Amino acid sequence: MIDKGERYLMRRPGVLSAAAVATMGLTGCIGTPLPHRPAAAPYRCIFNHELLIVSHRKDNSREYVESFIKKLEDTDVDAVMCCPQLWRTNTFRSDVDPTWKSYKPGQPLSKFRSYDYMMTYLHAGGDPVQETIDACRKYGKDVFISYRMNDHHYIQDLEWPCHNDFWRDHPEYWLADSDTSPYSRGKDDVRLHNYMLPEVRDYYFAIIRELCTNYDVDGVEFDFQRFPRFFRNDEIAEGTKVMTAFVRRVRAMVDRIGSERGKTMRLCARVPHTIAKCEKAGLDVIGWDAARLLDMINVSSFYVHTMEMAIEDFAARTRHARVYGEMNYVLYQNSKVDRYARRYTTFEVYRASALNLFSRGADGLSLFNYDYVPSKVRAVMAPGLKRITDLDFLRTSPKNYVVYPGFGTFPATNRRTVEVIIPDDTEKVPFDRAVLRVETQKSCADLTIGVRLNGKLLLECEHAGVELFGAVAENAGYATRECLRFYTVPLDLLVAGKNTVEVENIDQAEQSCRLFSLEIGLFQ
Repeated sequence: MIDKGERYLMRRPGVLSAAAVATMGLTGCIGTPLPHRPAAAPYRCIFNHELLIVSHRKDNSREYVESFIKKLEDTDVDAVMCCPQLWRTNTFRSDVDPTWKSYKPGQPLSKFRSYDYMMTYLHAGGDPVQETIDACRKYGKDVFISYRMNDHHYIQDLEWPCHNDFWRDHPEYWLADSDTSPYSRGKDDVRLHNYMLPEVRDYYFAIIRELCTNYDVDGVEFDFQRFPRFFRNDEIAEGTKVMTAFVRRVRAMVDRIGSERGKTMRLCARVPHTIAKCEKAGLDVIGWDAARLLDMINVSSFYVHTMEMAIEDFAARTRHARVYGEMNYVLYQNSKVDRYARRYTTFEVYRASALNLFSRGADGLSLFNYDYVPSKVRAVMAPGLKRITDLDFLRTSPKNYVVYPGFGTFPATNRRTVEVIIPDDTEKVPFDRAVLRVETQKSCADLTIGVRLNGKLLLECEHAGVELFGAVAENAGYATRECLRFYTVPLDLLVAGKNTVEVENIDQAEQSCRLFSLEIGLFQ
């Protein structure tokens, strides 16, 4: 008997049925797809918009704030997730957090001038939150408040301007007081808020309630990825219960305000990219879904782009909330020349990832930090979001499927077998050629790197440049030639589904090699 999830998949345009998924063997990079459930929210593409990005101009204005939304007008983005923060500083005139009141326009500039520019704008009557909402209404986008639940930026610098008074004045609310990096997972001694304390939970609840009360938004997103540390390591089990009660409290508040306004307000959670990582942080996402506390689950890789997210597991183990697969603006770089260099995600990578995520069970896409490319190419990037959810368009577009380090597959020493979901049917869609790119952490110029695709040995080929497709912006974040190999991929070798790639350093007995990433480009 066909269940309701299968019927839903069959009637969604362009989405594979459960039977088709099983036939194609779409296991993805992680997990196995199972039938999904009917949609609980209408959005296909959600777009994170952090108001830090509008703070960098001394002469800020409503028109400038609006411009970030205006460029999205004719794109597939249908909901903007507006983050009203400069890290821990709120970008609205808050009564719950009156830090902004202590700022005196004209005072000496701080070491982070964007903070001064934003505070000056607030005191001059600017309201970037309301201005963003107005722009979203004007250009036909729903708008959520996306609030960072434990921002980690600069917590090792007690004098950083963007720490608000609640954080700065109450070290007793931190997990601990030390200069330990928040990325040190095995240690509790970090200056992040401790959610076991009711004062901390009450503060975050009050801020979210104030935003929902003062602004007519369509929902709230908990950004648990900024930063996913809320409890001491030995208190995770009890902390999980505490966090669930907090989510339930916000759910009730959002429902009450929505009812008073005669509208549905939705609740979304941006969470780590595997269920195990959610549980490690005390986030019972599966339990929240079972209790119908969430409408949307934004499965996030935190900062660096990847397809190695457990989309199948989230889809299989939830029944009510829509599952979104996040795509990030930056690719992992293999350059130590400049710590601020970035290797930016291209249109071809976005389109490949979008098709991959939809084929594995995602209900929609999420874009994070999309606007953080260099400002001169920001407007050029916006058209890349046109038809990003159109599966027919995605199938017929050039694409770049990528597997980068940091998510389980790479880096690897000397050999690695990689499974990549490539939904493209090259018998039905005419591609000119396909090329596979292997990157090593250090030079592989004197090594023989063997590559097999679905059991067949690939031949090396020449390729102009170091990227499969043109770079968004050239800088020191891109690999150098001696770390790269390129291989011709016969189109008839590609399977519409799971493809197995074996990469091996044939000369490992003489010289070891760290394999760093793998890409497969489809060209037209």
